[in-house]
Parts: sequence; structure tokens; C-alpha cells
Amino acid sequence: MLEETASVITVEKDHAKVALVRSEACGACAARNICHPSSTKTMEMMVLNTAGAHPGDKVIISLPPSELLKASATAYLMPTVIAVAGAAIGWSRTGQDSGAIIGCAAGLALGLGLLFLLDKRHKIPEPFISRVLEKGVKSR
Repeated sequence: MLEETASVITVEKDHAKVALVRSEACGACAARNICHPSSTKTMEMMVLNTAGAHPGDKVIISLPPSELLKASATAYLMPTVIAVAGAAIGWSRTGQDSGAIIGCAAGLALGLGLLFLLDKRHKIPEPFISRVLEKGVKSR
């Protein structure tokens, strides 16, 4: 189980906005600027609030490794495969590079559209609060 310690900022229905302290691993990650574009030591994200945490609580957020693999494959591999398939179809239909480019763009748009629909239906795994470490008072 992949786990990180975080502080709850706000709670909205069944989700919570948490602040995580960037770990040493973040420094070497290629996506470090996507998580939080600032240069601060913390990053914020929305997670499922399965433990009933409240603002100010210190919590553990978790994600099973298999779910991380599924999420990565869904987010990166699916649009890429559909884009390559679109390029192959475009080239086979026209026999020209322009057909492959148009097919690739159409495939990428389709793949990203499917990704958007999966996200709206909550089919993409997301981190969750597995337990509350300490109760806190709302700091804001």
C-alpha cells in the first residue's frame, strides 16, 4: 500500500482537499510540476474521505500499488494506443503522412475524451483517506 501523511484543508461531501509535504522522491519525478506548479514544499490534492476526516486532521492517504498501475495505464497508455491506432488507420486509408497525422490527432482526441468520461464516472482509481492520525482544529 502506498501511503503518505497529509493534513485536511477542507471537506466537500465524500472528498477532502489535503495538503501533502513533498517527499524526497518528488525531486526526481518528471511530473513534479504537474502536481503543484509552485516551488513550495507542499502540494494539494482531492482524495476520497473514507475515514470521515475533518479540516485540520492529520491523516494517512493511501493507494494500493495495483490501483496506481491501473490509473497510470488508463491515463497514459489508453490515449497513446488509441492515437497510434488512429495514425495507422489514417495512413492505411490515405497512404500519406497527412492521413496519419489527422488519424493520430483524431485518435488522441478520442482517447482523451474517453479518459474524461471515465473520470466523470469515477472509474479511475483515486487515493483515499485510510485513517486519521490526529484530530485537529480547523486552522482557517
